Amino acid sequence: MDEPSKAAHRVLLGTGFGLILVSGFAIIEDRMDIMDLGFGHIFLLLGAICLVTAKLLQSHHPLLSNIFPNETEAELKLRVDKEMNQINYENRVGNAWAELESKVLATEIDSEE
Repeated sequence: MDEPSKAAHRVLLGTGFGLILVSGFAIIEDRMDIMDLGFGHIFLLLGAICLVTAKLLQSHHPLLSNIFPNETEAELKLRVDKEMNQINYENRVGNAWAELESKVLATEIDSEE
């Protein structure tokens, strides 16, 4: 399994080049004119945005490093294990409070009878 940043980099590169290729085919077939703004320019613009984003990911830009972390498989496993331990801890604490509350309520009901 690759790091999230490498996987996103490859996806963005492929998408960007694909969109630019679509624009190129549209220009070749005279479905798009470079001088007249039209619907086809959206594909060209999105392709350029994808390529720029891929380049920013490759250079580990801090804006994108939060979204696509550059961590190894061991670091990813460690982070997920920490998150799972935190969730389990919170569940145990919640269950303990629920059990304590049910015992207190049972005691109150018994004392009223």
